[in-house]
Amino acid sequence: MGDATIPLGTVHGRILPLARPDRRRFGARFGSYELIAPLASGGMGGVYLAADVETGDRVALKVLDPRFADHAEVVRRLFGEHAVSQRARHPGLVDIRAAARNLDDIPYLVMEYLEGETLADIALELEPLALTAVITWGAQAAAALAALHAAGVVHCDVKPENMLVMRSGPLKVLDFGVSRFVDEPPPDDHGIAGTPAYMAPEQWRGEPGVACDVYSLGCTLFELITGDVPFAGSLPELMISHADARPARLSWLRSGVSPTLERLVLRMLAKEPALRPTMRCVAEELEQLAAVELPLRMAG
Repeated sequence: MGDATIPLGTVHGRILPLARPDRRRFGARFGSYELIAPLASGGMGGVYLAADVETGDRVALKVLDPRFADHAEVVRRLFGEHAVSQRARHPGLVDIRAAARNLDDIPYLVMEYLEGETLADIALELEPLALTAVITWGAQAAAALAALHAAGVVHCDVKPENMLVMRSGPLKVLDFGVSRFVDEPPPDDHGIAGTPAYMAPEQWRGEPGVACDVYSLGCTLFELITGDVPFAGSLPELMISHADARPARLSWLRSGVSPTLERLVLRMLAKEPALRPTMRCVAEELEQLAAVELPLRMAG
């Protein structure tokens, strides 16, 4: 790992950590939008439900706390989310429509307003999850991430909290707060960003690439299938485990897991990036599995 560090504030993959809403902003204007209600907020900013005063269209605004309005790196990361969204267009990726500053010079993003529940919340409520549902959601997430990769973007924080199961329509992949472009030079501070329980070995070394997202999705599928992430422990323990330890076989931890699904997830968790399938291959294999598993389950 060398001198790499995990910057405080990005260890869980969010430039804007979310906590208590700031109710003082109700009625505030951001371009043609007026804030209606808080969705979530925290130490560096918040997310609010807003409406276009002319059309009534509802959106979600991600608003930076005024204290950080002149913090160049934080603003760059916030506006970088819009750049990612504009480069990679897919129904399974959250649509960030604009990045701007209001009349008080406060940076903000205009995002589509989504109604649904994260896979993390669903897993807590419904454990164990139906395997057919996990396969279907995994295929949808992989298809969206494959589009991101095709556009030259690495998500860098794939995990259940960043996947929203919609009330209608396909699953949405969220949060480009620590995403990076494939052709982007490494940061000067050699820092790494992501969520440790889902980070690929090379990501711990500060060398993120598209194969990192495949590994993180593998960790996510492992967790959704078995109820636990492949590895746990302190930061040093996680770093060592992701680099050297072999994950358990899914079939040891849950009955009914097909050999095909188990092989795919374990390939995704390969230590060497070159040994992992591409995200497009993951999407195709999961789609094929869904086409086989669903009729079998229904027949059973």
